[in-house]
Amino acid sequence: MEIHDLIVRELFDKKSLAALIYLIDFGRELEFCVDRCKCFISHLNSDNSVYLSVNGIEQRFNSVSEMIKSATIEDLSFLVAWEQAELKYLF
Repeated sequence: MEIHDLIVRELFDKKSLAALIYLIDFGRELEFCVDRCKCFISHLNSDNSVYLSVNGIEQRFNSVSEMIKSATIEDLSFLVAWEQAELKYLF
């Protein structure tokens, strides 16, 4: 098994923030749900930013770390919402 596959497994099995940071910085995109909110994280190469879409409303950040620290999903901080998240697809 390749290291990349191990990191993907760590993301889905443990919801590892380190794995999330690595995979998004590597150019992967993640779809997940928190309650009824459909969420999507992507890294934009054009301006080297990260965006989080929550039900189609976009939040932009300079890095995945900044997103984790500052983003909100509904009225929850990203970290609280992440604990409740159901990971769906990694593109």
